[in-house]
Amino acid sequence: MLATRRLMLPRIAAAALGTAAAGAAAKGGSNPETDARLGPADGPGHFLGYPSPTYSWHGCTKEDTQWWPVSLVSGNRTTSPSTHRYVTFKVNQSGYPRITWKAKPGYRICGAEAAVELNSPQVSEDLLAEASYTSGATTGATAKNGRETVKVRIPHNGIGDAGFKQFEGKTFSVFAFQAVSVFVKKG
Repeated sequence: MLATRRLMLPRIAAAALGTAAAGAAAKGGSNPETDARLGPADGPGHFLGYPSPTYSWHGCTKEDTQWWPVSLVSGNRTTSPSTHRYVTFKVNQSGYPRITWKAKPGYRICGAEAAVELNSPQVSEDLLAEASYTSGATTGATAKNGRETVKVRIPHNGIGDAGFKQFEGKTFSVFAFQAVSVFVKKG
């Protein structure tokens, strides 16, 4: 008999707003979103919550997002701008699903974050969350073979809602992507 997993979505904005701060405290200030000493390749898998309150990455406020063509949550086709201002994205749906990105000329990547579906054998439900994702200074991509190695640890009290206590204090695997956001600066 196959076990089915249900996708949980934190819906309380206050929980998501407190998440980045709680995550940074739990990791000793190593939040790649706010710690300017960390480059875009540092700190993948830092839990940012859902929806993430991110509006900048190391102060970089220029950002482009590529949504996956079909929503993991609703199953409906998503829309995405056909042209992005700062980053060029490619979505490969044949073989292993993959998103690649490249900063347009004159821009450097400050950091990347992904809206991801997380799962763990310790929890019977999946969780939609946002986490930092690794990138180069000018290009980046999700795993070439579809096997994500990025792990996301949700700190104790990292969500702050009683309905999501079963997710806290555990490490999750990235199961699927909903979107990737890339933050850039001139340079």
